[in-house]
Amino acid sequence: MSLRNKLWLAVLLNLFFCTGSFAQDQELLALLEDSVADNGQDVFATFKTTRIVNSHSIETVKHRGLDFRVTHHFGDVAGGAGGIHSLYGLDQASDIRIAFEYGINDKLTAGFGRSKVNELLDGYLKYRLLSQTLDNRLPVSATVMLGGALNPQKASEGGYNSLEQRLSYTFQLLLARKFERISVQLMPTLLHRNYVFGPDEKNDVFALGVGGRWKMTKRFALLADYFYSFHDDRRTGTVEQYNPLGIGIEIETGGHVFHMFFTNNAGIAESNFLSNTNSSWRKGEFKFGFNISRVFNIGS
Repeated sequence: MSLRNKLWLAVLLNLFFCTGSFAQDQELLALLEDSVADNGQDVFATFKTTRIVNSHSIETVKHRGLDFRVTHHFGDVAGGAGGIHSLYGLDQASDIRIAFEYGINDKLTAGFGRSKVNELLDGYLKYRLLSQTLDNRLPVSATVMLGGALNPQKASEGGYNSLEQRLSYTFQLLLARKFERISVQLMPTLLHRNYVFGPDEKNDVFALGVGGRWKMTKRFALLADYFYSFHDDRRTGTVEQYNPLGIGIEIETGGHVFHMFFTNNAGIAESNFLSNTNSSWRKGEFKFGFNISRVFNIGS
């Protein structure tokens, strides 16, 4: 090979390896950029559904999604009303609620439900304010929930004299953080009732809730939530009031999400269980319950 050809070969080989090295550098840079982009993404599925046990979660329904929900609380497992003669509460229904939740967009959800207790009609809006990010630039997620409820019972049954007296309102700030398999949520809550019956009852009930989810497997998790109510008097007349505590499990089947739990509150809606939980875990007055969630995509 002549000297000129050797020189041309050396130049071509040098260009080839330099180009390959440059391409590798570009690919490495692209991978790093993708990693940074991934770390800036929102944390996914802090909770699996819009509920924990009794409480709302920070989750909202996706845009144009319709979440159909059925919740059932049975009677007391033990205590004076429980035991074998009521099949440990399975013969009774403390409360039943059927509800729909619609995703107006990914951050805003509107819901409506009807409960057996007090024939209650309730509606609410949930808005996702913040989403926790993988890089911890936002360390928590935040959602605000504004709800209203109407008691449509006859005046002779409910003791109401006007429509205004039948209304109550719930305001919640939901703050949550996900730690790999464990999610924790804090829930400062205000319940306002336009009308109360007893002299010891207050129109405003302040409560602080805490909830959590422990993901055990891909489709199975443990759940719990608890509300501490800041009542000046924990007794309404002769009826002792208790703080609602729910403990359960979550099973996902792909199309449905099942919650099965035990809780001491009979009522399902916030206006019922925050102000009127008169059953005690210590006395065996806790109830078995379940919640079924099925989300439909009704968008185009």
